[in-house]
Amino acid sequence: MSLLSKLGEAQAALVARRSDHPWKLSLERVRGTVDYDGIERVSTQKLLDLLEVPMNRRNTATYRALSKLMAELGWTPVRVRDLTRGGYKEQVRGYARDAKRGSAEGRR
Repeated sequence: MSLLSKLGEAQAALVARRSDHPWKLSLERVRGTVDYDGIERVSTQKLLDLLEVPMNRRNTATYRALSKLMAELGWTPVRVRDLTRGGYKEQVRGYARDAKRGSAEGRR
């Protein structure tokens, strides 16, 4: 085996090791709610609850790791501002994707 092929295999193993995040399998199975417009949405808090991340660990690093994984899985980050029933402004962060494309990716 040549040195070049050994280096190629080592690099492929390193890339595979980097992409294997413990949350990835769970996040691949996530299905959000599909609204009338055909967009599938899921909130960040719902994802962290699903992943069983404790409240004291929900920091900037956790949100960045989640954002990176969701982008790899085809989700787009979104922010929604709306009024609650009590008339207060609320901002919800989450992720969205086209429902048709997301379900097709899940079957691969």
